Amino acid sequence: MKLFDAAINFLTKIKQDPNKFRRDLTELEAHEILKKEIDPSNNIICNDRVVEIGWDKVKKYNDVDGFSLPTNCYKTVKNQRIPTMFVTHWDVCLSSKSCFNVLKKRKLSVHFLIDNDGTIHQIMDTNHIAYHAGNRKVNNASIGVEISNAYYPKYQNVYKRKGFGPRPLWEGVKVHGRELEPFLGFYDVQLEALKALSEALNKAYGIPLLTPMRNGQLIETIYNDVKNATFKGVVNHYHITTRKIDCAGLKLDEVLK
Repeated sequence: MKLFDAAINFLTKIKQDPNKFRRDLTELEAHEILKKEIDPSNNIICNDRVVEIGWDKVKKYNDVDGFSLPTNCYKTVKNQRIPTMFVTHWDVCLSSKSCFNVLKKRKLSVHFLIDNDGTIHQIMDTNHIAYHAGNRKVNNASIGVEISNAYYPKYQNVYKRKGFGPRPLWEGVKVHGRELEPFLGFYDVQLEALKALSEALNKAYGIPLLTPMRNGQLIETIYNDVKNATFKGVVNHYHITTRKIDCAGLKLDEVLK
């Protein structure tokens, strides 16, 4: 019955004012065309606003096939938030889907996930505060990303079997003054996605494409300005606390060039 009534109303409008019908149809068509131009798969959402990103593999929380965190996993912010830091993590999971499930179960959060094939999953609006850094000040001032990487070399065959190919093995990596046992690094496509995401957040919020450096070298331990949330730029989780080692070996200074 509702469908029949809608059809009658539609036909009535055409008879009453055919020119207005044409204008409405043109307006609708234009809207759909523009929507496709500004809202394809190469954008992210910042404070409910579309921001373009130079990356063509992005899935957002409001996409049909996107991952969307429940609101009990993060702090909702109604006013506009201006993050000043972008914090990287590795997820110690085999895929971003697994990481998403872990976050949801533990009521934790980050804003983005970068999968093995370089797909960026945005799982919440960047305006809201994610629980990712283990530090309230940093959470309030930052955006977080989990880069998929199971870390331990014993999982290398899993990646090969899934068709991603072998991950690089990072050796001789130091963090907090100690050398780590060899571990799995990131795929090049993941680093390219991270670079594109950093540039998009720079465009959206002005987060500088800078990372903690000393004498021309990346700082590979805690950095007080990061811990105190006064640093502005892109940082690794280990810059916040000596309890964390992610993302050791990730040369952010090279990624951000």
